[in-house]
Amino acid sequence: MNPQAITITLLMITAGSLICSIILWRMLTAQNNKAQAAYATHRKEHKTILSKSKAERRDLKLVLNAFDDALIITNASGIIQVANEATKILCEGRELRGKSITSAFLNDEICKHIAEAILNNEAQKQNILLTETNFGQKNAVEDSAWIIDYAPLPVSDITENTEPPLHRVILRNVTTEHRTDQIKREFVANASHELRTPLAIISGYLENLIDDDVVDSPATARRLLATMRKHSERIALLIEEMLIISKLESGESAQLASEPFLLNNTITTVIERLSPVIQNQHAIITTGFDPKLIHLTGDAFYWEQALFNIIENALKQNTKSPVHISISARELNGQLTIEVSDNGKGIPSAHLPYIFNRFYRVQKHHSQNEVKGTGLGLSIVKHAIEAHGGTITATSKPGINTTFTINVTNSSPSLN
Repeated sequence: MNPQAITITLLMITAGSLICSIILWRMLTAQNNKAQAAYATHRKEHKTILSKSKAERRDLKLVLNAFDDALIITNASGIIQVANEATKILCEGRELRGKSITSAFLNDEICKHIAEAILNNEAQKQNILLTETNFGQKNAVEDSAWIIDYAPLPVSDITENTEPPLHRVILRNVTTEHRTDQIKREFVANASHELRTPLAIISGYLENLIDDDVVDSPATARRLLATMRKHSERIALLIEEMLIISKLESGESAQLASEPFLLNNTITTVIERLSPVIQNQHAIITTGFDPKLIHLTGDAFYWEQALFNIIENALKQNTKSPVHISISARELNGQLTIEVSDNGKGIPSAHLPYIFNRFYRVQKHHSQNEVKGTGLGLSIVKHAIEAHGGTITATSKPGINTTFTINVTNSSPSLN
């Protein structure tokens, strides 16, 4: 073979190798591009799935935390899988996921009811009353009422019954509603007693006037009629208080009068109305005003009623010994503060949070020496003050000092 043929052969081999290399490179490049495109698509889908999963978890968390009630999801063994924010607050922020209901709620009675519901595996609601429970919190709550709402969660068709069943438990605090019902029941008993007693006396005296020859004795007849009048006034007062509280609670307070009046005159009128009781009990009433004349805009009737109820309440609670009642009113920069204080036996601290509730009475049992009333007086006070945009609070150190403080913005500031 001559040199020229060898050279041509080598060139052909080289060209073939180069063409093969180019073809291989193009194939590898195409394959690499496909791999990168597939990887990009996979990564995008992965991000989409992660984003969707995060959104679903966020939505689930929002839904769970939208419940004001404690809500948990447990497995058949009572191990908590999910708990909303209300549950964490109830349990003082303790770690709940993966914990048992016993370690979560720290209350044997509640845990017992939840365990029985899970065991029965049927939707149910139970009302329970706990004499004392704190769920691990610092301050125990006495006589709290709860509703345990349980239901098994439906099994998804996707899982094909391969996952263990889950259970939903809602723990609803209905203590406020329970106490309201208690107060209403007590009011029915109090109101019926307050109505029945004077009605029985009036009925008995009427029988005497009709059946006996009492009419022939004018003095006896006048005495009986005076007693009947006294008890009829007592009934009228009870009905009047019920109508007042009904009006204030029904929203009619928006129709209250708004006229300027002198607070000094209102307090003087209240003291004059109570002067027979003040004299009989040898009570001492002192007043103080800063400035000396205080003008106020509002409904004078309800202001008089509110102050009357507070002062009368202090007198009624201290019938056995003379009480000193101090009434002060001071105004500064359009803010009016009225304080009614007494040095009587006071109000036990356990009752202070509830004394403004309608129908609430510190003394609940009827007796001959009991302070009579329906429990509407201080509720009327609170509603009347709030109807004027004010607030009222009470503090008490039994046997030392009890003070009712009223704060209200005065739209008719007084001049010094």
